[in-house]
Amino acid sequence: MRDPISRRLGAAMGAARLRLVVIVVQTKLRSFLVSLNFLDGFKTYIVAAAMVVAALAQLLGVNLPSFDGHSSGQLLMEGLAILFLRKGIKG
Repeated sequence: MRDPISRRLGAAMGAARLRLVVIVVQTKLRSFLVSLNFLDGFKTYIVAAAMVVAALAQLLGVNLPSFDGHSSGQLLMEGLAILFLRKGIKG
């Protein structure tokens, strides 16, 4: 037996409403993630601090899987170089 037209129409409207909500949420999330205006001027410092923390953790013996092939001393020096270079350029 066929479904009544109202049931099929209701299901189609529900699917369309869900697609609209997903599109709106994706658009808002994408615009928020692309802009990141609140981090202006601090993104380089965050990367440098993450490099220094990872290097210090490796020096203390903590195994970081994504940094297995990297030397902790080199990572520490590169993190400090990025930090001080950015500080010097920003002046």
